[in-house]
Amino acid sequence: MIVVSDSGPLMALAKVGGLDTLFSLFPKILTPPAVYEELITAGLRLGAPDAALLQECYRSRQLEIMSPERTKLPVPALLGPGEEQSVLLAIGRRADCLLIDDLDARKAALANLKAAGMGTQLKGTLGVILSACEGGHLSRADAISLVETARNRPDIWISAALCDHVLVLLEKSTH
Repeated sequence: MIVVSDSGPLMALAKVGGLDTLFSLFPKILTPPAVYEELITAGLRLGAPDAALLQECYRSRQLEIMSPERTKLPVPALLGPGEEQSVLLAIGRRADCLLIDDLDARKAALANLKAAGMGTQLKGTLGVILSACEGGHLSRADAISLVETARNRPDIWISAALCDHVLVLLEKSTH
């Protein structure tokens, strides 16, 4: 399975202690250079603890930097460098899954993946947690704890309403 990630889900999962959960689902994840720049170069400069955790994931090759071959999106969109390169890399590598959180970036990714004739699945931070719980990689209690932690951290920009929706789904879950 080929998985590409933007910065958001990697940062958020590192901040809430969910990297083991992520890599239990996806043992290897590709990121473009702009994502590495956002996560590691800028993160270390800011002294962000999640940057050091993610740097270890690059060292262990769970995360791998790969440059996209294409330089232009099939459907032009206003995206940040990491988002744009992630979509381009997902198209170029025919990714099975693209990890991306930002709603506008997700819409642009869907339009571009569709234009490229691809059915790549999109998942965000909460989708990773939900999938891990449904797949038996994470207990319901641990999944709820991760979502609540994400919801309560001011440095993770996931809507409280979306977190609440996922919490309801997890409460109803039989896993």
